[in-house]
Amino acid sequence: MGKYTQVEDNLLDISNPIYDILSSANAPVWWHNVKNDDSLYIEIRKDNYLDVYFKGGCVAKISYNQRKKQFVVVTHPKYLNRKEKNNSAWFKKRVKDGKIVYEAIYQDCTEWLENPSKLEILKNNVTENYSGNEEGENTSEKLIQSKLIINHRNKYLDSEFAYRFYDNHRNTIRIDLVRIENDLFVFEELKRIIDCRLRTTKGDPEIYTQMNNYEGFIRQNQKALTTYYQTLYKIKIKLGLPVPPVENIESICVNPQPTLLIINNYDEISTGKADRISSITSFLEQKHINFDIRTEI
Repeated sequence: MGKYTQVEDNLLDISNPIYDILSSANAPVWWHNVKNDDSLYIEIRKDNYLDVYFKGGCVAKISYNQRKKQFVVVTHPKYLNRKEKNNSAWFKKRVKDGKIVYEAIYQDCTEWLENPSKLEILKNNVTENYSGNEEGENTSEKLIQSKLIINHRNKYLDSEFAYRFYDNHRNTIRIDLVRIENDLFVFEELKRIIDCRLRTTKGDPEIYTQMNNYEGFIRQNQKALTTYYQTLYKIKIKLGLPVPPVENIESICVNPQPTLLIINNYDEISTGKADRISSITSFLEQKHINFDIRTEI
């Protein structure tokens, strides 16, 4: 495929105005509303913008236009009940690979975040249009991810880390979770037990290649990723966002070996399902992949 991309330096700047304003006494009302809502979680993104999530769906993207000295707070139009794709103010129509596609034009949602009642409607729309409320085997991976973050804020630091995977290719590495454990930043890939990439009848399952590629990327960029996550931690502290407790963030470094977390959300364990779990376990042990299979979220 090619060489792993080198992660750039200075992807985050703790002195960026967006963090100064949001951490000040003059922070906007909408910021206080999302920050104090225990059902939401907020992630810091490279190039200094923020994503606000509810049940795995992005409620809002927050950036700051330094030239205009104003915030840009937007969300997908469908979360504002704007679903008509023929409306050119909400969706852009174009041709891709010979087919007509509609690209969402993200909409300002400041007033939705300022008003607690409208914020609840926005969250309900995320549930309806993205994450769902399923339990058991039908629970979406993103809903599981969000529950892990909400239930273990003292463990998880980040989610949805994304970066270009290879030089001169458009492939993107996207790792589900980053936690702090034993003085290490640990990258964690999340899968449901029913995921077809965990097992195959021919050759090695896709998860083997995926975890190997993740480890190759992380090992090459261990130093840059360590600096990135040390800075991200400091930014979250500055903003008053929850972080795992650490005595000295400068002593924490990246573990080059990622971990695979498999959630066993089978409703009932039949003989076939037990055999599948056993087969997956045996393969991962044979390939020396760090993994954990558990039922509790």
